[in-house]
Amino acid sequence: MVKEEFYTEEELVEKVQTGEFGWLDYVNHRSREWKQEYTVYCKSRGLSINEETAEAYIELKQQQLEEALENGDG
Repeated sequence: MVKEEFYTEEELVEKVQTGEFGWLDYVNHRSREWKQEYTVYCKSRGLSINEETAEAYIELKQQQLEEALENGDG
């Protein structure tokens, strides 16, 4: 069984900035929960799992976080 490796937000941002990771890598190494949610996100919308949809998913998660903070839920 392959061990999944997850990174902190800071580590992920650095890996994307240096070109080591793309957006799909970012999602897949953020957390097990993100990986599962992203798969459901794509399947429920009939989308392919790729860099473009991974970036859209990250934007959605950012919006959700901002909304939660605005509502005092964060």
